[in-house]
Amino acid sequence: MESGTDERYVRCRRCHGVFEAGLPNCSRCGAAYTPSPDAPEAGSGSYAEKYMGTQFAEQPEVPVSVPSGGRSGLGFLAAIGVALVVTALAVGGLVAMGAFEAPVPTPRQDIVVTRPATPTPVPTLPPVLTKTLAQLADPNLNMHVSIRTTVSVNARENVDARSVSSVVNMEVDCAGGNESGTQQIGAVTYEWRLVNGTYFQRRLPTGAWKAQPGFSPFIILSPLFSLSEPRMLQYDGADVLSGAPADKLESTPWWTPDPGKLSGVDVSSLGLNASPQHTKLVLWVGSDGSPLYATFRAWTDASDGTGTNLLNISTTYTFTNVGDVLPIPSPTIK
Repeated sequence: MESGTDERYVRCRRCHGVFEAGLPNCSRCGAAYTPSPDAPEAGSGSYAEKYMGTQFAEQPEVPVSVPSGGRSGLGFLAAIGVALVVTALAVGGLVAMGAFEAPVPTPRQDIVVTRPATPTPVPTLPPVLTKTLAQLADPNLNMHVSIRTTVSVNARENVDARSVSSVVNMEVDCAGGNESGTQQIGAVTYEWRLVNGTYFQRRLPTGAWKAQPGFSPFIILSPLFSLSEPRMLQYDGADVLSGAPADKLESTPWWTPDPGKLSGVDVSSLGLNASPQHTKLVLWVGSDGSPLYATFRAWTDASDGTGTNLLNISTTYTFTNVGDVLPIPSPTIK
């Protein structure tokens, strides 16, 4: 503590606050009061007076003139160096005391992370799978594919409040943009052909061929699965299919298919209250990128937490003779 100008008050050595003399602690910061030591008395006579006339007397300084043109910049640089050192020490002291530290933010419980409007991009696919995308996108892809679909609709999801269940089997040949195949629903089997944009159909075993004014969207398989961009698929690693090595692919949120085109059934005939909430495609391909097998699923779950499937469409695809199917002619109409 230091004494103030008025003897009734003293000054705190710590915070420099002034408070009444006689108090044991500073009324501002609480530090204990310590009286200032008395200043030492000056000795009798100054140094100059004591040693005047002796060899210890202070010698007068003789100014030295320096030519203006011969002065180097060393002194100026040394002064700058000293200034920089002093500045560094001062800044270091402030950093040590935490003067530049930002306040620690207080965690908040009400922060909501906004979901992006578009799905997160997926990693780049292996080079061999570029061939797969090229084949699937080719409207003239030659192949044979066996398709099996099971459908179940809960009465809660049907506009007529009735349950629906069915199994559909299809055998389809695709060649040069044309298609031919059979579709079996229960005990009824139809044969059909799509040649140069015209759709023909007959009921087996003895029905006559007739050109039809329209057809269901699932009839046109190519381009297969509507995979138009690499980001619609993600690589799920190497796998084994029927004892042979294969690469496994899965759809990503970027893929938004038409269930009516992929399911092998006329979805509009199911009387659904709404479109399926979820879709998923899993595809296995060979070492040359050719499709081998695929599963497609479209479904809607109940929102009451019971785990009930209000709608379930499950389709499998088995591919053979990729690239080897013969041309498909128009049927003979009598």
